[in-house]
Amino acid sequence: MSKPIARVAISFLITLTTLGSARAETILSCWGTVALIRGGKQVNPKSETASVSLKVDLEGKSLVINDEAWPFSGDISRTIIVAMLENRGSATLNRVTGAASIHFMEDGLRIFRGVCKSAEKLF
Repeated sequence: MSKPIARVAISFLITLTTLGSARAETILSCWGTVALIRGGKQVNPKSETASVSLKVDLEGKSLVINDEAWPFSGDISRTIIVAMLENRGSATLNRVTGAASIHFMEDGLRIFRGVCKSAEKLF
């Protein structure tokens, strides 16, 4: 194999490897509002903002929410993916719009609603 062809082949393989790993794991930064429900009533300000970090781990078949893996539920090839963690809550994520809804069962029911965008670790 000639040197130019070998270089192209190596570059192609590196690109495929990079694309493969990017598809297997995607980091998202999500910003939105949070509602804290206790006794059937919202107890925090309605406009309270919050952020959540997500990692979509297709190989691990989970949505990692703030460093905790929530297993996928159902068909993950659909537009909206669902993840659930027993005794912790449920989450939906729209793969096209980035809309996220996460229900945390902690200190009552904490509901995050927001939009996620691609991100990367800062350090």
